[in-house]
Amino acid sequence: MAYFTIQQGYFFLCSDIPSEEKQKLNDFLLVLEESGVGRIIEEAIGRRPETGGRPAYNPYRLFATLLYAFSRHSGSLRRIEESIRFDTRFMYLMGQKVPSYSTISRFCNNVVVAWQRKIFSCIMSAIVRKYGIDVSDAFIDGTKLEANSNKYKFVWKPRKKHDRLNEGLRTIISTHFDLPEGKREFISKEIAGFLSRLREKIEDMGLAVVSGTGHRQAPIVRDFHSLEKMLLKALEYEEIEAICGTTRNSYYKTDRDATAMCLKEDYYSGLGSNMHAAYALQILVAKGFILDYLVSQDRTDARTFIPLLENYHADYAAYPIRICADSGYGSLENYRYMAEAGMENFVKPQMWQKMISGEYIDLFRFDEEENLVCLNGRKAVLLEGSNTHSRGKSTRFYRVENCRRCTFKPYCMRTLKDKGSQTRTFEASHELYVFRKEAIRNLLSPKGIEMRINRSSQVEGAFGVIKQDMDYERVRRRGLENVSAECMLVCMGYNIRKMFTIIEGRGKTDYWTAPDGLEPEVPKGANMKRLMKKHLKGTNEALRKGYKYKKGTAAKH
Repeated sequence: MAYFTIQQGYFFLCSDIPSEEKQKLNDFLLVLEESGVGRIIEEAIGRRPETGGRPAYNPYRLFATLLYAFSRHSGSLRRIEESIRFDTRFMYLMGQKVPSYSTISRFCNNVVVAWQRKIFSCIMSAIVRKYGIDVSDAFIDGTKLEANSNKYKFVWKPRKKHDRLNEGLRTIISTHFDLPEGKREFISKEIAGFLSRLREKIEDMGLAVVSGTGHRQAPIVRDFHSLEKMLLKALEYEEIEAICGTTRNSYYKTDRDATAMCLKEDYYSGLGSNMHAAYALQILVAKGFILDYLVSQDRTDARTFIPLLENYHADYAAYPIRICADSGYGSLENYRYMAEAGMENFVKPQMWQKMISGEYIDLFRFDEEENLVCLNGRKAVLLEGSNTHSRGKSTRFYRVENCRRCTFKPYCMRTLKDKGSQTRTFEASHELYVFRKEAIRNLLSPKGIEMRINRSSQVEGAFGVIKQDMDYERVRRRGLENVSAECMLVCMGYNIRKMFTIIEGRGKTDYWTAPDGLEPEVPKGANMKRLMKKHLKGTNEALRKGYKYKKGTAAKH
């Protein structure tokens, strides 16, 4: 008796989509129709004349199927093709047409990559209008996604090597030619010119340019061969520096736009200490929906804050009223940008967690006359010529004299090399101090408590769904524009997934709000005696000397 083999054939399998699922799909298609994204696709593909033969795929249905696929799983093209072939929901969206994964890939390259920002903002504007989403409170955070690149094919920017090469070039060239006094760098075009002039000198002297063993070479001929090798090295270094640009120090050979970054999860050591090819993804979330995104090559979050908000303003012609982000975004440039754009500042300053827990206290403050006052209440002297910083920072240098008998000296000097110094120099910005105080005051208010709670649940929750539920931790495409388009589809898939939960009645757009009468949070006061005792000079050394091994344990250790 056969248990598993099929004895009877079927002409076709009778199956249909449940009415609830079909209604969800129809609502999804209605949102796409109302958004006007069809006109963008029509403009992207252009009107093609009828040439006969097999009819082309329907690009509008394919686009809807593509978005739906990213809302269901990680968006692998082969998996999308498999879903279109066997999943009745995908059959319904595609009208039972089955494009191959290469066809889907060409559609992504020709339409989605080039028009990604317009497509995303168009659809999200329709979703915001349809469900009445309040975008006054926005939350920003970022993560790193591993690139589709060979882990060991990385190239570092040769800064020190190029400096040493320039020193060698100056030594050789100055031997035979006159150079300007401050000439320290040479480009390949200049090196080639000196090489040509040096060859003319050799020919005028009647010498032969020979190489290899068994030939006695004059010093000028040896310099010529050294200059040739240096020219090749200069060309190599210039190519690497051109690929890296001014904002990064590395790239990968298999994906030149990928940058070496430390990921939170490291499958080598588990500590996130090894470099991997990666991209940084930043998102702006309001009421659980991702309203904007940014894919960049920056290793830190601070420099991505302004470009993300610029994209948001370009897409929606407005700024959010309030912005909340973690301390990685708390820089002077970001605070200044929010103030100029009229946004309320709920961005955590540096050392925020230690501030509210009483483990950290500022070493100085500014009084009403913008004088820097140290912990001991002494006014600092503004150093002359400190209006502009050598590295372009908008900070000034202040000096406090005669710190010999200061009570707070152990804590104040803890980060200095010379802990016995009798003066203390501070590098500070009054403008940043004012912005930080404003941010702290806003974050401790009832609205600030609400913003902090919602930030952790909305923007962190979005990354959790994307990485865990949608199984998206590593990009599949290569190149910054292609990866950006792929991340746009992932964010769009997350939003559609969220929209489906609202249609089903399980989702929500009303998050926690601060109740009436909620008192502002009061941070824990710092215990200066405990903080200073922790940093007293010589404490660890005394403990180490007083500790003795028990008999017989020293050998074991």
